[in-house]
Amino acid sequence: MLNVIAYVIVGIALFYAAWLFMPAAARHWLIAWLVHGVPVSLRARLERLQNDVGAPGCSSCKGCETESKPDPMVKPVRLHRR
Repeated sequence: MLNVIAYVIVGIALFYAAWLFMPAAARHWLIAWLVHGVPVSLRARLERLQNDVGAPGCSSCKGCETESKPDPMVKPVRLHRR
């Protein structure tokens, strides 16, 4: 039973990593292919994913303008070579 749980966790992690590193065109094609075979309840989520494929970094990197400004009291440490 423990082996099955480990295989499931590794399989999910493998799918997630493949999804992250997949080119946008391949993601778009895969979502379009999956839309035809899923129930109606999941179709709306896949269509939302299909619209978000072209938007880079909107859900994973958190580096857009909506991020809060850095604290002005915190100064970065700069290291210089001698």
